Amino acid sequence: MARGKFDELVRARNQDQASSQQDPPARRSGPSAGKRSDSDYKQVSAYIRRDTHFKVKLALLQEGREFSELVEELLSEWIASRT
Repeated sequence: MARGKFDELVRARNQDQASSQQDPPARRSGPSAGKRSDSDYKQVSAYIRRDTHFKVKLALLQEGREFSELVEELLSEWIASRT
């Protein structure tokens, strides 16, 4: 049988594909799934002034909190005050 110049590349590729099909995909270790994949959360957007956003981000970084935590807290308090 005549050997083509790409035979070795094809053979190596086939071996890689065969071995990758046998190995289960690696599971990612680390924190659990985020809010994006949690059905209890909904992504929303709002327009706020740039200077307000900057000051809020800075304060949240200093406190070690997330923007979404602050928004959730403020909206929950607002709803509670209406009842």
